[in-house]
Amino acid sequence: MKKNSIKEFVFKLSHIFEIILALMVLLKVLLGTIDLFRMIWVSYVQNISNPVTYYELEDLFGYALLLVIGVELVVMLTLHTAESVIDVLLYAIARKILLIPKDKGMTEIFMGILAIVLLFGIKKYLFNKKEYLDENSGSD
Repeated sequence: MKKNSIKEFVFKLSHIFEIILALMVLLKVLLGTIDLFRMIWVSYVQNISNPVTYYELEDLFGYALLLVIGVELVVMLTLHTAESVIDVLLYAIARKILLIPKDKGMTEIFMGILAIVLLFGIKKYLFNKKEYLDENSGSD
């Protein structure tokens, strides 16, 4: 009996710690959003006479996708579903493809595209939407 109560305590404690980590990530994403708006302001409003370079735009997209990955990570930590893990992987791979240096070969880009296709296939054909909706709409 005592061993079972210790397991329950450790499980509850780990769940609370997971929620605290999710809140910390969410706070960082909110602060990062302010920084993203600052980057846009500096690039597009303050320096309106200078066109934005490709590398500045690439940095902006990379930072925005990093914030999206942070939000999806929070969703993954709170929902505990396989589909939320797939979503995090999709955004992470998309960000990686975006930030591959242009002087590299097409192999890395092609592998990233194949990984995204595979993840979309997994998401479409291996997850039953009705089960997913029933699982997340029930009371806890």
